[in-house]
Amino acid sequence: MNRIAVRTVGIVMMLAFLVSGATAGASLSEFEQALRAIPVSNLDYILASIQLGMTQSDFPDDGLMRLIDRLTRRTASAFEKEAVLLVIARGSSDGLPVEGLVNQALEGLARGVSLQWIEQNLSERLVLLSETRDLLYSKGIFSGSQGSSTAATPTIPTLRFNQLLINISETIGDFLEGGGSPFDGYVLYEEVRNRLTMLEGVTLSADDVALVLDRIDASDLTQVALAAVS
Repeated sequence: MNRIAVRTVGIVMMLAFLVSGATAGASLSEFEQALRAIPVSNLDYILASIQLGMTQSDFPDDGLMRLIDRLTRRTASAFEKEAVLLVIARGSSDGLPVEGLVNQALEGLARGVSLQWIEQNLSERLVLLSETRDLLYSKGIFSGSQGSSTAATPTIPTLRFNQLLINISETIGDFLEGGGSPFDGYVLYEEVRNRLTMLEGVTLSADDVALVLDRIDASDLTQVALAAVS
């Protein structure tokens, strides 16, 4: 089993674990109460980002509530805890899907790594999300309603587009975290191709995968990776 296959199996197991411990439908007032328990100094900003995120059906409100709860119980300064949450808040405020960031933070807490490391890792992955979105935009692939799609400028429904962002950026992040070089663009392209094709018919549309792989190349992925490590 190659590295991408192993990572994908791990992702499925992690998601199953997260779902098994999910809380049901956290409200904004419950988030406020949980954040005050840390306590955070940028309460209004974080709450506003959560409120914005909750307008999207793929916002991980249950996972985020678990993360806040586990940060509250973690022995560390409130400043370190808030730093983790602020990365996620920035992503949500920028309209990016933060499901992967929340899962990464929960995984880091489960592994017992430092909050400083988690914050740095999330910051790099937030850059990857943003750069991947910009890359797809530059290739004429946009997020929006299906009715606005044309052959020249295909538009992918938001939830499907977000899954592309998550899986492409996470593959690059895993590659770099595993010691891969941003300059190994062709290897990186194969990693992305393997991840996307493995998820065809599971969480990704085959048409979306074919479109992305046809329009991006190794040099594009190198530039995205470099943005995260520079």
